[in-house]
Formats: sequence, C-alpha cells, structure tokens
Amino acid sequence: MSMVTNNRVTLLNIIKPYSCRWKVEVKVLRLWTQHFAGQETFEFVVEDKMGTEIQCTCKSLFLERVKKLQIGQWRYLENFTVYLNTGIHRQTSHKFKIRITADSIVTKSPVNTYEIHLIDHNIEGSSGDVSTSCSKRKEGDADLNDMNSTSKKLCAKKLIMEKTEED
Repeated sequence: MSMVTNNRVTLLNIIKPYSCRWKVEVKVLRLWTQHFAGQETFEFVVEDKMGTEIQCTCKSLFLERVKKLQIGQWRYLENFTVYLNTGIHRQTSHKFKIRITADSIVTKSPVNTYEIHLIDHNIEGSSGDVSTSCSKRKEGDADLNDMNSTSKKLCAKKLIMEKTEED
C-alpha cells in the first residue's frame, strides 16, 4: 500500500482539476457498477462533513482500491484526478467528478458517524452540549441559515459545525 502523501484534508467544494494530490474525508452514500462501451466501472457517490456530494468513478483496472467500500463508511481518498461532471445522467450537482487512478489511496477515517442530538428546551431539566435548538435562535444571528426552514438537514449541519468549532 502506498504511503499517505498529503496530511491536509480539503473540502469537496474546493477541489479543482489543476491538481491530483488532493486528500478528502468522505462518507460513502451510494455504490453501483456501470457497463459502458464494453467496460465495467465501479461508481460511487460520497459526501464530506459539509454535505457536499460528488460522484466518483473507478475503472475495473483499479477496483482493488475501492472494492471494499460500504455505504455509510467514512474514508480518506487521496491522489485522484478531478474532471468536469458532464452528461445527462449526473448523479450529483457538483461541477466535477473524481476518478480513482493507479496512484489513488483509500484509507480508513477515524470518523465513524456524525450523530445529532437535538434538545427540546421547552422541557424542564433538559440539558445537553448544544447551546440552542434550531427554533430558539435569536433573530440577530444574520449569518446563520434560516432556522424556520423545513429543511432539517441544513439545521443539523449547522449544529454539527457549531459543535465542532466549540471542541
């Protein structure tokens, strides 16, 4: 197995095609095989801690590097190529796709899962390590996402970021 070549982890919304020495920490969301023009590829969609999703592809020649991936696992992906995500069958809205190459490294991440524990501050004696629930935000917090949104995912991601920044 190759050695780790980069200690700096980059978010998926930052990666660009000008380099192939990226290192990202991602969670596997979907996996499938695809047959096109007589060639089989292994395809998967991953997301980073910010919820940015990107599609990845791996030719059968490099399948050894990714064949043990499972949905829900957090992994580091390193030394891959980035290219434009084109075509009518795009799996994500990300501008780019990741291609696993002969130099790519896939290793375990220390992250198992991100769990969110929302707290009902209306119940007496309720306590926890998250300062306020989504519905209890002050109106003066202009830099925060709209907390009246029906999107629980956005709210949960904001709590994750706040929890991480406090640690």
